[in-house]
Amino acid sequence: MSTPLQTQVKKIYKDLLYLGRDYPLGYQYFKPRLHKAFMSKSHLRDEDQIRDSLKQAEFVKKEIEALYYVKKYRAMRERYGAPPSAGVEANAGS
Repeated sequence: MSTPLQTQVKKIYKDLLYLGRDYPLGYQYFKPRLHKAFMSKSHLRDEDQIRDSLKQAEFVKKEIEALYYVKKYRAMRERYGAPPSAGVEANAGS
């Protein structure tokens, strides 16, 4: 594996570990699974396959970020209630 790819793999691994701190099932659930996923791809030597795996890891990263945004949105909505315009839209269909 070339040095730029090694750097990218390490970066995405560290980014995912950082995101795993707030994972809903806990960091102790997230970390071993992340490690297992990366170790299952450790045999790859072809740069194209490594790049495909990096794309998949980026997708997972975006999905986890989206999960956190939804979690945050739901918490804020629960805390502060629905905006006034949401009530108008809901009653307009009746």
